[in-house]
Amino acid sequence: MYAFVIAGLVSAVLALDYWGGEPVLPAWVAVSGLAVTAAAVGLAGLCISAYILWRRGDLERDEQRFLRKVRLLGRSYRLLVLLAYVIVLKQLGWAALAFALAGDGAWDSAAAAVAVAPFLALCAVAWTAVYWADRTLRAALLEQAGAVVAGGEWTFPRYLEFMFRQYLLVLLLPMLALLGLKDILAHTGNAAQAGVLGVITFLATLAAVAVLAGVWVRICWRTEPLPEGDLRRRLDALAERAGVRVGNVLVWRTNLTIANGCMIGMVGPLRYIMMTDALLLGMSQAPAEAEAVFAHEIAHVKYRHTLLYAGLLIGAVGAAFLAGEAAAALSDASWTVDAAMGAALAAYLGIGFGFVSRRCEMEADLYAVRATECPENCSPPNPDSAAGRPPAGVEEWSAGSPACGVCEHRIHAFCGALVRIARMNGMAASARGWRHFSIARRCAMLEQLLAAPAALARHERRIRRVKRIAFAVSLAMAFAAGAYDLAVPSSETNNPENPASPDDVRPEQPTWWTGLIDRNQVDVLAFRPPELDGDADAAAHLDDGRLAGQGGDAAAADHEVAVADARGHAVAVDAQGERAGAQGPESGQLQVLQDPVGRGLR
Repeated sequence: MYAFVIAGLVSAVLALDYWGGEPVLPAWVAVSGLAVTAAAVGLAGLCISAYILWRRGDLERDEQRFLRKVRLLGRSYRLLVLLAYVIVLKQLGWAALAFALAGDGAWDSAAAAVAVAPFLALCAVAWTAVYWADRTLRAALLEQAGAVVAGGEWTFPRYLEFMFRQYLLVLLLPMLALLGLKDILAHTGNAAQAGVLGVITFLATLAAVAVLAGVWVRICWRTEPLPEGDLRRRLDALAERAGVRVGNVLVWRTNLTIANGCMIGMVGPLRYIMMTDALLLGMSQAPAEAEAVFAHEIAHVKYRHTLLYAGLLIGAVGAAFLAGEAAAALSDASWTVDAAMGAALAAYLGIGFGFVSRRCEMEADLYAVRATECPENCSPPNPDSAAGRPPAGVEEWSAGSPACGVCEHRIHAFCGALVRIARMNGMAASARGWRHFSIARRCAMLEQLLAAPAALARHERRIRRVKRIAFAVSLAMAFAAGAYDLAVPSSETNNPENPASPDDVRPEQPTWWTGLIDRNQVDVLAFRPPELDGDADAAAHLDDGRLAGQGGDAAAADHEVAVADARGHAVAVDAQGERAGAQGPESGQLQVLQDPVGRGLR
């Protein structure tokens, strides 16, 4: 779902860049078109909901096949919503309308806020359409998992509020805030100051995200501390054994729509581990499973996965920058640069980040099956195996010790938690995600450790190698991008003594021709001085101080007006050709003269 929301927000920003300058249609056309599009999206969602409700009996007959079908329908519907949103932005002119309302793009934050409004409306319609099917399906899955569903938790207002807070608010407000900060910097001081402030702001933003991410997510989502009790005691003891500092263990209120756990935040006091209400409800009779899920989240902190992910994101930005510079060197079209940057970013995150993330999740699984408590009758692993050796500081194994290695109890507890989470979330056990292996593969790998405990150390060595290589590659990408940016400074456009090229030089003083577009042929009618409008015989000064019509070529005697070439010099151009029956090579055409740098002007 987060990929869907991110795609929608990125579409809004890109639409402003590519379609913002198009002619603005009347506002009523955009609003009416949005209403029709939203109605079509809602009708499609109702059809999907009706099909799921009609075929819900398949959940008992063939659960895995039914869940795979539901997942495919959900992904297809989200793609349909994105397509409808792009149609609203492009075909119905919403991007151009947002661009115009924000002062022709002068304020990016305002333009983005207007451009995102249709996406919010389409999401509201889509979630409303699928609410009944989602409610029925999740209630059935929770019932199969042995959880008693409280009817009051499934009201439509709470469901819709959760979807907006969970998926939109947590991403939309930071995006608008960053764009607003960019607007303030752009309208404050000169370009050099704005550039320095931009770098400082970027670094400060990274630091703020690292420190305050947990606090922001906690504000957006409905959370509360996990009450005191046996489960809270077990979880606090596990964190203490792992040597991990956690600000608090929170219950994540999702209206029983999600069964999962997560870790948010990089700084100890502001780091939170959250477990959803559906997860705690489903595992209320199996505290060992809840503890295993908590141990998995603790492993992400212990192995510094968050720091690794931050490095991968920085490397992705560096790779996108280098790809854009390479595309700019090969083509002058701006869309090729954006396409190259987008392709590099998608490949780096979609393939590279996903590959590393799946290994990190496996590393967290391996830790979870060793960190939880064991019952008194638990048998220690084979001491002759590599994985069976006691950890540092433990002289010997003892049955029931928290320091016990991989054992059947822990393997079954964690795999049971994974299977229960998959069923409660309506996810097929064979479905693989972007950041996770399938539940079936994860459980099969863990159960193999019972027969071959020595494989544990081998798995961990491979994962550590992958993490080191990925982090090194990301740092190399970031340093390469920074070094290239420093080695190839941007051209100074207002230095006539040492210009990079004739195209890079612009008039220093604000004159009537400063709006002249740099192209091979320029329409004189659009750029002549107002005082010459309708009077082709009026005098105009050229660069050498002569009046047009006094001295010089006879061709420029009476009908020349001064316009600027690309270098800011005045050139004489025949403006008489605009009139009916004008003299020249062809009636209605302007004579083409050569400017001092060899460009033709009409």
